[in-house]
Amino acid sequence: MSNEFDNQEAVVEISLDSAIGTDALNSAVHAARSVASGALGLARFATETTVYLVTESTKAIANSILDTVVPVAVNAVVSRIDMNEIVAQADITPILDRVPMTEIADYIIEEIDLPSLVRESTGGVADGLLGTLRFQAIQTDNFVSDIVDRIFFRRKMRATTPEVLVGHATI
Repeated sequence: MSNEFDNQEAVVEISLDSAIGTDALNSAVHAARSVASGALGLARFATETTVYLVTESTKAIANSILDTVVPVAVNAVVSRIDMNEIVAQADITPILDRVPMTEIADYIIEEIDLPSLVRESTGGVADGLLGTLRFQAIQTDNFVSDIVDRIFFRRKMRATTPEVLVGHATI
């Protein structure tokens, strides 16, 4: 890309033989100021652009290097660390003191619906226990009836063992 001003020279001729008018002098000074201002603006723009491009390029290069080097360095350091030794030396009491155990327990109890689980499991146990107690009561009643029959010398035994359903089994 070529700039108009690359190959052109600014030539200002001042003739000492003739008197320079004030307007011409002011005009020349104004033109010189404009050229200087434009040149300074261009230099400033070029400098700012260069600084920005160098900064962004440096950041990109640094990030690329860090993305490559840091994982290798971290893996080298971590491979030399004995986590068991570190954990053995750690005092976990302050850590455990900060854990909200009550809130965690409440959350777990609420999530698994512990009260209904207890009701269901103890209900099954109670049903089994009640069936066992009924069966033992029937056996005890039969035993007492046999003793009473012997005391009164009853020879003909009564039918004291009817089929009783306990749970799912017939007894």
